[in-house]
Amino acid sequence: MSAQAITATIREKKIIKPNLRVVYPEVAGLNNEAVQSRINEHIAGLVFSMMLTQGSQDAEAVNIEGTYTVELNEKSILSIRFENFALKEKAANGTTLLKALTFNLNTGEFYQFCDLFNPQRPYRIIINNILEAQIKQKKLPTFGTFPGVTDNQSFYLMPTSIVIIFPELLFTPHVIGPPEFKLPFRQLHGLINTAGPIARFMPSVAER
Repeated sequence: MSAQAITATIREKKIIKPNLRVVYPEVAGLNNEAVQSRINEHIAGLVFSMMLTQGSQDAEAVNIEGTYTVELNEKSILSIRFENFALKEKAANGTTLLKALTFNLNTGEFYQFCDLFNPQRPYRIIINNILEAQIKQKKLPTFGTFPGVTDNQSFYLMPTSIVIIFPELLFTPHVIGPPEFKLPFRQLHGLINTAGPIARFMPSVAER
């Protein structure tokens, strides 16, 4: 028997200090307190890691603002997008850092990109081809070589699509910010791990 499909209650937490304003989510309302605690520890760890990455502990003054969006909270899957903007004193431009987390609310499992797809299928090659086609279609300015996705690629899930995130300045100019690419689930039919989170939103491939 499959686990009960649940959703989480989301509470907002804030870190307010001089030059620092970050809001982030805290999961509540789960029956399993150990799972709830594990998810919240993972969220808090990412939030503080993002602040450190952008210089919150550096001697040089930096202003950091952080926000989040709950992109999916259905069928026991929670997917959250985190965005931080940092501007160092005397810097001409700020930097934007995007990260995301996706969890199983029944088990507390944190999903990595490779968990979403059938390992017997060449999903990275196929997805890279789709992304390169989007880059051309959007006429996205780039420099260097498109790096392609990795097995720990940043992503978040929406009810009918996956959004793949790349870091700012990895292969696109600063004006673009961190590029995000939306791929409808139907475009990935045949690549999906039938025991993974996406299958729950694609009845035709869901594990029976």
